Amino acid sequence: MRCASASESVMSDFLLTLPEDFDRHEWATTAKGWFTGAQLTVSGKTYSLTFYDPVRLSQEIRDEFSCGNDCFFEQNLIVVRSVTRSAMERAAAFLVQSGQARSLLQIEPSSSQ
Repeated sequence: MRCASASESVMSDFLLTLPEDFDRHEWATTAKGWFTGAQLTVSGKTYSLTFYDPVRLSQEIRDEFSCGNDCFFEQNLIVVRSVTRSAMERAAAFLVQSGQARSLLQIEPSSSQ
């Protein structure tokens, strides 16, 4: 793995992109236990990812049920031990290397008008 810039990590055949200022605010992201704003690009396809730690995810699920909802759903949800850059990079590597990235829902390409 090599870092392409402060906001991107390149690992063989894929790219995990985080906002440019992620490193400055990583501590806050870790503390709140969730992050939406990561993009994974594999073989020319891009996916938006949402990361949760187990504690925050259980709180979100409990909140959904207490509001009367019958289910909890989050597209491209990835659960990591702690929401840090390194944990998200390891999760992205695992998804690609295990072939599970194929199960993610792709960001729709912009149509030119």
